[in-house]
Amino acid sequence: MMDVRLLTAKIVQTLRQEGLQAMLRKCLCNSKYDRSADDFDMKYGTDTGGIEPLWKFKIHSPNARFGARYEATQEQELADAVDFLHEDLKTFTFIDLGCGKGRTLLVASSLGFKEVIGVEFVPELVEIARTNLATRRIANAVVLHADAVDFHFPNSDTVVYLYNPFSQEVLRKVVANLKECCSKRLYVIYKSPQCSEVVDSSGFLRCLGSPPEARRIQIWRNVAW
Repeated sequence: MMDVRLLTAKIVQTLRQEGLQAMLRKCLCNSKYDRSADDFDMKYGTDTGGIEPLWKFKIHSPNARFGARYEATQEQELADAVDFLHEDLKTFTFIDLGCGKGRTLLVASSLGFKEVIGVEFVPELVEIARTNLATRRIANAVVLHADAVDFHFPNSDTVVYLYNPFSQEVLRKVVANLKECCSKRLYVIYKSPQCSEVVDSSGFLRCLGSPPEARRIQIWRNVAW
């Protein structure tokens, strides 16, 4: 069911921040996008593709107006980013905030992470992600129906993944929660980092740069380690 209030808020926000042309371009993209299965879904029999604007759903969260649409990360792009860490992933937990349909969870589970967690506040996307995990018989991954600002990060080696899921209002709270956790080794992988200044100014994360094969991604590591 469409959330008219959220749609209106998104239109007003885009007009104010990016102008009329950007707003019209986004509306055209959402209306014309081909939702047929892509190569990844054809290969694995899953449903992870497409673009899903948040105004299509009823979301019971005050942070819905700060959220961004779902769009899948490419399989090789995530693999390149994780490879850039040069870590033995057997002790690491992978966390995708705003996991949507869960493609990154499927990919991360195949890369050798100890545990994989998706956090998503759209109920319909949570169910799709869980179905995808069941289809692939992934045993070390879960999808939590929760708001990112309410998620408590584990006290373990952690990789946090973000595909520009929300604006700086939410990211500030997420970074503050990250600062409170005591992860031994902590990385933040941020694709399309439109709010990178929030991470840069955290005081406990240092930017490592971008993988040569994935320039749209930036990676940070905790400075205490």
